[in-house]
Parts: sequence; structure tokens; C-alpha cells
Amino acid sequence: MVEGASEIPEKFFGKYDLDKSENFDEFLAAKGVNWLVRQMIKLAKVTKVLAKNPESGYNMENLTSKRNTQYHGWQLGKTFEDDGLDGEKHKITFDFKDGVLSEHHIRLNDPDNSAETYYYTIENDQLVMKMVNNGITCRRWFKRSKK
Repeated sequence: MVEGASEIPEKFFGKYDLDKSENFDEFLAAKGVNWLVRQMIKLAKVTKVLAKNPESGYNMENLTSKRNTQYHGWQLGKTFEDDGLDGEKHKITFDFKDGVLSEHHIRLNDPDNSAETYYYTIENDQLVMKMVNNGITCRRWFKRSKK
């Protein structure tokens, strides 16, 4: 196993539906996303599914009303290439340290300016996603789905 990587605790696994966001519009604006596109993104229904892969590693699915990403069989600390929610190819690395799951993306078409990291924690049985861009911190809360 890679240095610093460990196992993801059971409490992270499940299906989560977006409940609320804090500073999401400001975060998107700081990334240069135009107003109309921001409104469409904010209206999208978002579900995240995190699970152990039955064969090896883990699965993370981002299911939205606009576009889905499904990353299956990844290992902590090992980089792989796949499509991001923006439709571009990304280098993606997941890691787990100090109770926080991180998801790091670099767009292959703009590697010098596109690095983003999403941080996930479990708080009160909700998946909390934290993102930072140009000094703007955004948090999104996902409720565990009963389905």
C-alpha cells in the first residue's frame, strides 16, 4: 500500500443526495464559470455513491441530472485517468488521511492551471464535501439516502 494511504472506514460507504450548499455560487464564480452555467449547475440534482469494489479497491459515482462520472476499482494513492464532470480527461487520485477522504483532479488539457482537490468527511451521518478556489471555501452537504 502507498505511504499515507489506509483503508476508508465503513461509515463513508453509502448513497448520498445533495441537501444544501454553502458558497457554491461564489466558488464557481471564482473558477470563472459564467452566470448562466452556474445557475444550471446549481439546479442539477446530485447523488454520490461510495462503495467497496467487490473485486478490488473502491467505487465513487457522481450521478447528476446533467452528467455522470463513475470511477470503479481505484486504489488509494494510485493515480488513474478518466473523464471529469466537465467532460474532459482528468488524472485522478484518491487518498485517505486523518479521517478525510480526498479526491484530487488535474485536467490533462490544462495540467498547470487545473488542479482541484475535494475533501470529504462524515459529520452527523452526512457526507460533507469541501472545496477551495481562489480563497473561496465551499461546502456541500449530502444526506445519506434511505433507498
